[in-house]
Amino acid sequence: MPARAKKRLGNPLEKGLEYKQIFLPKVCLVMKRHFLILALVGISVAPPLIYAQDPFATPAGAGDPFGGAGAFGEAPMPAGDAPFGQPAAASDGSGGVEIEPLPDPLVVELQRYSQGNDEKLALAIRSAVQISDWKQAAAFLDILAAKTLSDAQSAAIASTIRPNYLLRIQQHPELSDAQREAVGKLIQGAKKFAEDRDRIRQQIARLGSNSEGERLDALSNLRRGGLAAVAELAAAYVADKPVAARAAVIDVLSRFEEEAPIALRQYALYGAPTARGRALQALVAIDLAGSMPDFVSAYHSADASDDERAAATKGFAAAGLRGVPSAREAEIYLSGRVERTADFSSRATNDGLMQRVWRLDDDQKTLLWQEVPRRVALARDAADAAIRYRRLQASSPETAITAELADLSYRMMVDSNYGSAADFKARFGAAEATDEQIEQLQKTLAAANQRRNEYAAIAAIRLLKQAATQRLVLSNGATPTLLVEMALHPSPRVRYEAALAAAEIDYRSGYSGSSDLLHRWLEMSALQRRPTALILEARRHLTRDKLSWLESLGYDVEVVGSVADLLRRIEMGGDIQLLVATSQPYDRSIIETVDLVRRRLLGGEFPILIYCQPGKTLWDEDLREPILDRSGKIIVDVAGSESAIATAEEPSENGRPKPRRTEIEADNSLGQRFKDLRALYAVQEERNRIAQNLGSRWPAPLAVVDEIISPQGLAQMIGDLKQSLPMPELTTDERNRYRDAALVALERVANPDEPNNPYDIRSHEQELTSAIQAGGFSTAGLTLLSTLGTPNSQLTLANLVDSMVLPLSIRQAAAEAFKSSVLRFGTRIDRDSVARQYERYNAAADDSHRAAIGVILDAMEQRANATSR
Repeated sequence: MPARAKKRLGNPLEKGLEYKQIFLPKVCLVMKRHFLILALVGISVAPPLIYAQDPFATPAGAGDPFGGAGAFGEAPMPAGDAPFGQPAAASDGSGGVEIEPLPDPLVVELQRYSQGNDEKLALAIRSAVQISDWKQAAAFLDILAAKTLSDAQSAAIASTIRPNYLLRIQQHPELSDAQREAVGKLIQGAKKFAEDRDRIRQQIARLGSNSEGERLDALSNLRRGGLAAVAELAAAYVADKPVAARAAVIDVLSRFEEEAPIALRQYALYGAPTARGRALQALVAIDLAGSMPDFVSAYHSADASDDERAAATKGFAAAGLRGVPSAREAEIYLSGRVERTADFSSRATNDGLMQRVWRLDDDQKTLLWQEVPRRVALARDAADAAIRYRRLQASSPETAITAELADLSYRMMVDSNYGSAADFKARFGAAEATDEQIEQLQKTLAAANQRRNEYAAIAAIRLLKQAATQRLVLSNGATPTLLVEMALHPSPRVRYEAALAAAEIDYRSGYSGSSDLLHRWLEMSALQRRPTALILEARRHLTRDKLSWLESLGYDVEVVGSVADLLRRIEMGGDIQLLVATSQPYDRSIIETVDLVRRRLLGGEFPILIYCQPGKTLWDEDLREPILDRSGKIIVDVAGSESAIATAEEPSENGRPKPRRTEIEADNSLGQRFKDLRALYAVQEERNRIAQNLGSRWPAPLAVVDEIISPQGLAQMIGDLKQSLPMPELTTDERNRYRDAALVALERVANPDEPNNPYDIRSHEQELTSAIQAGGFSTAGLTLLSTLGTPNSQLTLANLVDSMVLPLSIRQAAAEAFKSSVLRFGTRIDRDSVARQYERYNAAADDSHRAAIGVILDAMEQRANATSR
């Protein structure tokens, strides 16, 4: 009889849970057969076993089964709480043997697999997660965490475990941070391997293989490549010598429905001429409806190639158009898109949402992408629309200005240093600007100012700065030029850029607005490390918490008690980033206060936060002693801010009313609760009234809230206000940079002996000295003190030389600045100060200190014949 072939089950790990579904039932079937045989044998020997275990049987060597006692307890009951005797003694192991449960064969097999290669370890992790054995999964992940894996190894392991199980592992709460970190590194390595551009190019080349399996494998790898695969596929399609057939490449690109058209559109807009034509051909195939602006712009562009026009014509026909749009129709169509996208961009807020944008590198070959704020992405859409419109042969002046603003805005958003000499040359093709270009930039600057587009305004100012012509500051009448007017812009960043651009112009005669520029340079030189927040509140006890909360949020806080003081402080300038105001200023209504602030040149941009409070009454706990007036009534002063009148209850001996303090007791009655509700309702009514009157009156951010009761609530309110700011606030680095640049500008224009010098620097000596000290006594600041040539400036320099707390480099620079001042203006300090310098020299214990003071003495001795004043 031939032997029956045994059926192999195969590797249980490769079949997942099939091991328990196939193998274990068969084992159980065999065990059932053996169990039946054992049961029959047990039944045959059961009577002797049962008899031997009968508790009522007579034991060997005894006649009474109850040990001599009666059946119902003739023997005395045992002592203690146990009515049936003491508990049985613990087993000493001589009884029945305890059988441990057998380990799960699947778990044993997984543990064996985890000790193998990387693939088996990955299979063990996946199987453990499948059966929800998280204890074993954690042990396997510890083994994985101890390995040092390359990107290729991480990709292989991640592919074996599968993404859905990796996600379950990351979200399981019982795993440790180290185990989750190991999975995170695995995912990052696999992502890096999948997005390796060299590898993706190799996969694209495999699309042209004769083997269908190789082509399918390449397609699978490209699908895992994500955005990097999209970028390389688009580059391969528009290349002069593609590594695979363009039909195969576009077939794969079409599978990336959302990103592929956006990537190809970058080549259609910013690529080389040949690349633009091929990109348009691809867009006809995969995104016909969304690429109509590109077809219209390419067909009517002055620099369009024949391939571009042919692809655009094909797109028009495929879209069902009866013919080619005319030049006038193209201008109307594209100008509408410019205006619409620019409007969307201007309305965007800093809401924190992110969006992906694509851009073509400077080599016009490499596509890059990045996640940017949604506001920047909308600006990019407007800039792309502007590029399409500017390619037309004819354009309207209004739309051309809008396109210019959109382009400059996006450039400033992505490059905060835009506007250099290199940028000017790249934009205009020459280092020197023509009169026509300067005129166009001034129109752009005026439009940016009118539309509150601060990004475009700064870019235009910096480009005008490269021209540095006198016509930018010299006007023909009393009205300042546009550049000088921009030095009074509400935004600190815009007015500081305008002031620095004006400082580059070498013009030292009088002109309209010169005092405004000097004031702006002085304002910049006094900038501090932190921004400024103002609190408008006359009641000092209500400002303590708000002041400390604002300081903890990073502000230098100043409290003003009246609207008049507030307006004077705003006129002083500085980096004011917030105004927190009470809804009840004592000298103006809050609506009139906001109007006055916003009408100030420097008060039109910073956020205003208005808080409301219930009014004070006679029942307040801070009620003061009543004061008697001439009319015989008692005037009760409440918290120094309001007054109430009450009639005297008892006459005094002389017949005049007698003041009496009313005792205030806690009142929890219904009447007290009604008064509390009345106060709350009054606050809400006041808030609604102010919000309705100020809601749309001014475009700058403003909010009206109830009483501020916590620093967290205040921080949230400020964050909501900042979302609608046109530009982010100045940073600490920007303030330092503007302060240093202002000192350099003042040094350049501070020449008291220059004829017709419009800048009166000496009258602001005290301000400059304080600013120079706050700035750390930079070289420009010390040179500026030297240029003043006043007794106070020379004495300040001499005192700096003797200040041992300062670094030696600063003291030596101060000595050289003193020497320059004396050689130019003579010795201006008095005789006592001169004698004090000799005393310092003789008392100096350090050689370097004595040498620095010696520079001062040498300078004064060289000008000994100069008159001291």
